Amino acid sequence: MLQIDRALSAGRVVLDLATASPETEFSTTMLTRAGELIGVTASSIRVATGRLCKEGKLRRTARGTYILNPEGFPTYGEVEGWRTRMDRLRTWDGSWVAVEQSALKRSDRTAARRHDLALHLAGYAEWTPTLSVRPNNLDGGVDNARSALHRLGVAPESTVMRVDSLTPEDDSTVRGLWNSDSLLAEIADAREALTIAEERRSSVSREEAARESLVLGSAVIAVIIRNPLLPEDLEPQQPLRDLITHMLEYQVASRELWWSLLQL
Repeated sequence: MLQIDRALSAGRVVLDLATASPETEFSTTMLTRAGELIGVTASSIRVATGRLCKEGKLRRTARGTYILNPEGFPTYGEVEGWRTRMDRLRTWDGSWVAVEQSALKRSDRTAARRHDLALHLAGYAEWTPTLSVRPNNLDGGVDNARSALHRLGVAPESTVMRVDSLTPEDDSTVRGLWNSDSLLAEIADAREALTIAEERRSSVSREEAARESLVLGSAVIAVIIRNPLLPEDLEPQQPLRDLITHMLEYQVASRELWWSLLQL
């Protein structure tokens, strides 16, 4: 079953709207109206908006007007790029990208968590306690992989390298690090949730449908960006393509709904 976080804080409402429409300038009136529709007070929205500005996640464009600041999110490229993720795939030559992390200081828990999250977002799986790997099947090869990992927050003392010519036994072991059945089930659950939400729209209030679009949209996009983008040999790619197409259609309808409610 798709994991959906239905708790909508003021900060979550503001960020979800801003990331869904990163080129839109939101006025305080629009944001507080959104909070009202969700059940969050206007004062909470104003406080959250001010805090997000201080954190660099929003940028004030004029008095009482805000826009998303992508530079405030190290992972923004991964999140925003969900629509075109499949474009990054290239034909797999059987080689791997490996991250050697024996020098990582686990005593620095914040840095270690950031490192592990970077690996997870980039689709790496742990082969040994000091070595994580992924197929070398994305545009740009190892050089781009290295840049992406450092941008996401991988420990600077890690070494990123290409690995070729594994023994048949090791190659078989590495190929089994990802659970294709689980990944495909998660995609299927996401598509089913979208279909149910679309069918429900005609039987619930516009406000309820708008609220659901925020929580469901975030959950489905999380499924898309968590997918490791494996080669066809390891995971069929068409289901993820179909989910992205479905989510794009759902987002268009949801955005139109929100704009009508916010009177944009």
